Amino acid sequence: MRSFKEIIVDIVKKPPMLFPFVALFHILWLAWILWDDRFLPFPGIEWLQIVWLSAFTFFWLAVCDLRKWGAMGYCALTLIDIAIHYLAGKNYVRLEYQSNLFMIDGLLCLFLVFYYKKFV
Repeated sequence: MRSFKEIIVDIVKKPPMLFPFVALFHILWLAWILWDDRFLPFPGIEWLQIVWLSAFTFFWLAVCDLRKWGAMGYCALTLIDIAIHYLAGKNYVRLEYQSNLFMIDGLLCLFLVFYYKKFV
């Protein structure tokens, strides 16, 4: 079992330089969304974006640790995110969900596919 310090060092030093910066971006974006939605009622659909971004952040941190399950989970979440964005139509979900990063997540998934052989 690794200590918390070893995990942080592995997340920062093992992957290519882009991965930790994307992880930092995910963490800062999650903090921004939490701060922005702090006054909204909790069991609302607006909190769906926080759940999605938390999942994206979790899986990207696993990607930074070079775990295959993290890469597969991130790509699966991206596919679901794109499907929700395009297939929801003019439903309530699309109006409230408003994923702004689905194209960036798609590009990151392409980068993961090219780097996938080095994952453990």
